[in-house]
Amino acid sequence: PSPLSPSSFSLDSRTNPTIRPTMGAIQSLLAADLQAHIPHSRPYEARDAYCAMLENLIRKRYQEALVYCTPATSQPCGRIYRNWHPDDQQRKEKQLEHIQSRFLLSYPAEKYNLIRDEDHSPIVNRFFNLSGLFFCATGSPIESEQHTNGAGAGGPVATSPYGRTRFQIEFGQLQRTLFPSFKLYFADHYKVVGDWYIQLIVVPSWNVELEDQCCRQGMIELDIHSNPFFYRADDGEYWVSNRPKLWMELFIGCDTIPTTDLGEVVESQLHEKVRKTRNRLTEDEERERHARVIENVAKDLIQLAAGLRQGLGPMDHELVDLTYTLSMARTQLG
Repeated sequence: PSPLSPSSFSLDSRTNPTIRPTMGAIQSLLAADLQAHIPHSRPYEARDAYCAMLENLIRKRYQEALVYCTPATSQPCGRIYRNWHPDDQQRKEKQLEHIQSRFLLSYPAEKYNLIRDEDHSPIVNRFFNLSGLFFCATGSPIESEQHTNGAGAGGPVATSPYGRTRFQIEFGQLQRTLFPSFKLYFADHYKVVGDWYIQLIVVPSWNVELEDQCCRQGMIELDIHSNPFFYRADDGEYWVSNRPKLWMELFIGCDTIPTTDLGEVVESQLHEKVRKTRNRLTEDEERERHARVIENVAKDLIQLAAGLRQGLGPMDHELVDLTYTLSMARTQLG
């Protein structure tokens, strides 16, 4: 692919944030009374003010990321990957007891304190904590002789500070299986010691809550087919920027990712600078982790129900099967 000009990625064409639905009938009846009490509105005012500030920061960081990625060079993204230590209760695989199914489970993000002016993160802050799983899309230099787990040059880098065990998968395979349609948002650009990082948010079309959170904070929607960071070529292959000392992080908005039938789990080398891990999780932390997933599912099911009433989607056997499965799951949870 030919280098891309930063002028091609101006903010003028960015889509406006989505508009929330109007209040229901009961909420409308209470609106006048609520507006009369100033303390009720202050939390929303504080959040909106924070989002306005963060939007300006994101736009600034986006421009800085464009400059860093100029000229825009890239290489095929062999696989995306994430690592964990065997005792890391947050990142490691989980397994269902009654069947041999393994999966990764999302957890509340933790913010790293960075040395930068106005150190605010759109991933985790006092108003938002996005649900999903981080993957690295940066591969070894395409011209290198490095061979990592059979991937060859351009595949996942040989080492990781997060542990030796690695789940890796072609992004295209993961995307086609879990989110055939998605949006891509620019979230952050920052420096740690001598390395630069860019964080992108992958928002499945079914994750309405995550899309709303991205829009509220003013994240910048990217053209999946034309941007200098991570994009899909005409032949369906994904490419990632290979600028020097740049790490591309993809925050994928899925609560769970099955690892039994998707991708592969391999061993890699441990980086000399080991990142902190969560070898112990309190019961409250585990409860919060699962509560967030169930809450996210509930929100999307409400959207599904509203769509059905509006005549969206086919009335077919898949819907009947889904309704039955959800009803039985509810019975089991009861």
